[in-house]
Amino acid sequence: PFPPNMTASEVNGYMCGEMNRTGRLCGRCKNGTGPSVFSPDLKCVRCLDSSYGWAVYLAVEFIPITVFVLLIVLFRIKICSGFLNALVFFCNITSAGLFIDQTNYRMIWSSNFDVFLISLFFSMYNIFSLRFFQNFLPPLCIDEGMTNLGVIALQYVAPIYPFILL
Repeated sequence: PFPPNMTASEVNGYMCGEMNRTGRLCGRCKNGTGPSVFSPDLKCVRCLDSSYGWAVYLAVEFIPITVFVLLIVLFRIKICSGFLNALVFFCNITSAGLFIDQTNYRMIWSSNFDVFLISLFFSMYNIFSLRFFQNFLPPLCIDEGMTNLGVIALQYVAPIYPFILL
């Protein structure tokens, strides 16, 4: 697929350029960018002020989870029994596949309305996976120094949070 006379920097630009990445296997973000916390492919984007980025992330991630848990507790909804057990299982299995394939869907549909409808469809299944608004938000970089592993580890904090609330 590559011409034989392509240099390493040309291959790097071709493979990593669209994601603002550089280095071996596109492993690092370019200067001035960091990995996005709401992007399924960890695309590198320009970082906001670090305190503002953290505030936005915490508001978007933890306020909806807190409201969701409060609704479950106030209305005494039993998620692990009966009909809701099957619904939660179905939504988790479906949203796992949709989260992986989400980047491909965004490339297929070109109009903003189509992307909105697909995001709305994904968000219905993401509720029980505790990913409420990630489909509607633009990519967000919290900190320029955060690594890919840090972003992935941060995604494990949200599912643990409801257990801390209870």
